[in-house]
Amino acid sequence: MSYTVLTSREREDLVDTFFRLKGMGERNPTARMEAMTALRCLKAVHSNAIEDKSVDRIFLQVLLHNAGVPDKSLISQHYFNASTELRGQEKMLRRLEDKAVEGEEFSISFLLEMHRTVFRESMQEASGKFRQDEVRIKGMAHRPPHHSKIAEILHQQFQSINERLFRIGLVTRTNFFDVLRISAEIHYLIASVHPFEDGNGRIARAAGDYVMLNRGFYYDVIMTDYRDIYLDSLEECTAIDVTPLLRFIEYSYLETLKRISGFFQLASVAG
Repeated sequence: MSYTVLTSREREDLVDTFFRLKGMGERNPTARMEAMTALRCLKAVHSNAIEDKSVDRIFLQVLLHNAGVPDKSLISQHYFNASTELRGQEKMLRRLEDKAVEGEEFSISFLLEMHRTVFRESMQEASGKFRQDEVRIKGMAHRPPHHSKIAEILHQQFQSINERLFRIGLVTRTNFFDVLRISAEIHYLIASVHPFEDGNGRIARAAGDYVMLNRGFYYDVIMTDYRDIYLDSLEECTAIDVTPLLRFIEYSYLETLKRISGFFQLASVAG
């Protein structure tokens, strides 16, 4: 077992922290909006860094804020693509927040729109389209399904995920971990089906976040520092058991909430 597992006390701390910050956010919507913005930007940077180690996080910060040299293609095409994908991802995450408020169900068209928004400029021919070739996932024994089966598999699984997610209703201490499990399920589903030519990891992580946003959660930011543990947890999952990824997400989410706890304390004192 190479993935991280919280103790029972830490799991209680996760639930306590979530409901405390949820309440503080409801009492101070402006502070909640600021926290969501910070997490969105942090998530965009780290989600891209997990996939592309050739562009360091310090340069991803430059790209996200559109600072530095105006024309990134003068440096390299790869750097230019990183710039457009990073800003495309931040735009896509904003759209997820809107869709969560609207209560939209997850669907094939929803998934394709996510991919198109991120890769519109860097993958003009393949953005928003399922792959048409067979692939292998580097470093994993799992073999993704034939490309002709992608739409059928995803449609069936999305139906089940939507039914269980919307059945939850108001989040309570009793069903809190059910939300995280459904998030892990859609995350692993997309990562394992590998529906796109490129960008599957970023889309899978964002889809997992959509489940959480839909139920009023803050983002979960998987930090680059935990990349190997995260990827190990994915590799240890199966189509019928996503417990390894769920346990990692519990750990990651506690770390994420701790990151914004001080900010909410600051906002509370100022208020």
